[in-house]
Amino acid sequence: MKFTQALLVLAVLAAHVQIVQAQEDPFAASVSLGYVGTTGNTDTTTFNSEALLTLRSEDWTHNGKFQALGSQENSTTKAERYYLEDKSDYNLDADQYLYLKGSYLDDRFSGYGYQATGTAGYGRYLLRSDNLTLQGFGGAGYRQNDIINGPSAGEGIVTVGEKLDWVISSNAKLVQSFTSDIGEQLSISFFELGLETNIVGHITTKIAFQARNISEVPVGKKKTDTQTSVSLVYSF
Repeated sequence: MKFTQALLVLAVLAAHVQIVQAQEDPFAASVSLGYVGTTGNTDTTTFNSEALLTLRSEDWTHNGKFQALGSQENSTTKAERYYLEDKSDYNLDADQYLYLKGSYLDDRFSGYGYQATGTAGYGRYLLRSDNLTLQGFGGAGYRQNDIINGPSAGEGIVTVGEKLDWVISSNAKLVQSFTSDIGEQLSISFFELGLETNIVGHITTKIAFQARNISEVPVGKKKTDTQTSVSLVYSF
């Protein structure tokens, strides 16, 4: 998949969200895009994009995420990463839920062809108010690790995580999350922090920091990747 195809996926998803808007409520969705380009002694182009979709019913809350990153320097690809995730929560009561979660990571420069994960477990809201929510969750599942030019192996994993949403004011929101998938062969931990500030109407700016750590990596690869980005976000 080329990065331009990823942008096309975002456009299709945005159109789909507009259809969902007309058919189902309540819901929340957003599409963001960030770009950095330089010319002169070094020609670089970097894109990062993200699409988020939340659908709620009386018993279920579905959260979908798609992220893509691409970078070129002097016409040479330096980074290309795609991430797809779905987490579906079945509400036991106002504060407790059971969940199913699936994710797929394709990072062309990590040494892995792909990593696919499926888990199920229990979650609970530890704090819940009009402007602040904090939830923790844990479960178990299975992950398939495919190493480029190497073996493909699966393993059972234990998952722990938390997510914080804080509406600071009428035009500012802070989101933070941490998830760790712990296996016998390797463990993968992901941390994300983002601050959104409203510009006008449905358009906001988002400053985000992401860090991913893999406990065991192929020779020549680093265990921790970080990404700092500034993006424009359109919310539906």
